Amino acid sequence: MHLEEWNLGGVPSSEALSEATSVDMFSEEQLPLEKTLRVLVLEDDETDFLITKKALLYLDSYRVDLDWVTSVSDAVIAARKTHYDVVLVDFWVGMETGVAAINAIGDINSNSVVILLTGMPGEDVQKIALKAGARHCINKSQLTPVLLEATIRSARHTHRLEQQLQQTIDNLKKANEAKDRFYATMGHDLRTPLNAILGYSEMILGNSLNLQVPEEYQKFATKIHTGGLHLLEVINNLMLQNGNALETVKQQLEDVYLDEVIARAVELVQFFASDKGIDLAVHLQQEKLCAHCHRSLMTQALVNLLSNAIKYTPAHGRIDVSLAATSDGYCIAVRDNGPGMSPEEIELARKPYGRVQPSAELAQEGTGLGLPIVEKIMDGHGGKVLIESSPGEGTCVSLCLSRDEA
Repeated sequence: MHLEEWNLGGVPSSEALSEATSVDMFSEEQLPLEKTLRVLVLEDDETDFLITKKALLYLDSYRVDLDWVTSVSDAVIAARKTHYDVVLVDFWVGMETGVAAINAIGDINSNSVVILLTGMPGEDVQKIALKAGARHCINKSQLTPVLLEATIRSARHTHRLEQQLQQTIDNLKKANEAKDRFYATMGHDLRTPLNAILGYSEMILGNSLNLQVPEEYQKFATKIHTGGLHLLEVINNLMLQNGNALETVKQQLEDVYLDEVIARAVELVQFFASDKGIDLAVHLQQEKLCAHCHRSLMTQALVNLLSNAIKYTPAHGRIDVSLAATSDGYCIAVRDNGPGMSPEEIELARKPYGRVQPSAELAQEGTGLGLPIVEKIMDGHGGKVLIESSPGEGTCVSLCLSRDEA
């Protein structure tokens, strides 16, 4: 039989149907076969099934191993017993819809590709089937071997891409979980010995044991303590960059006096400022201002700003820290008399690992995470970071908390 005998109106002649049911005529010499497809057809109308069968037997690139069922329950039973590459489902099967079969087959074997066959016009049927898990829909009145083969190829290709995408997503989730475990372990393992280093260096600096410590040793202790504080800042920034510490910010808020946050942050960076001869001045209002915030994260945000200011302020420069109430909240401002930044440099500084290149005399090590971490912390508080800067005029960065959102 030749393809021109195919009745494009949807109903083949009785001779064509009889010939389509004969397997003897489909030899490998006549049809170049790519592989065998296991196909299940759910169709309660025998004439429609024979039309579908004929289209399947005329596929150019596949040999078809075909099963036929006439009810949703039989389709489910067949799918449990046999893996099918392709399942062709009629929309109406007796008093049931094929949607139930589409759902059930997808649950039984996620590798099966389901294609809807329907004689019902309109997009609603297709939307229902696609939402249930069908890959494509074919109108019965337009069914031809060419259309069916193209649809099967497209559906299987789409299905493989979705499986690869899902596998990639699963791998990324596992990698992210491994990264979180690594950060948690690293944070604990690094902070434990670092706390001992900072603690003992503070004891030497304060001469808590009243020992006769040579001045040179005091200088060494200062260097150890300064280096430890810098390492602690790097570790804290890396932990915060991971993001886990920010997920529970709103569950750990408390009423905090902001002058205490400023005092602690200044204490942590004072060594760095003194080492460069920078005058670090704090300006507070007489009234103590209390904000609802995360104490340690707000302290870390301010430490990051002060560290940046110290890095980019020339030796014997000046940094001013001020606290003020605004119409809708509070602002902590850090102003330096460093080189300042252009609008392009401000955008670069806001990006993770983006570092503005200072002059040779101001060049210092850094991760480029300082300002992005500050913005993450403020986002977690419902606040914002304001930057005012111009080349040659220094920089002022403000942490703004809202009374309503903080």
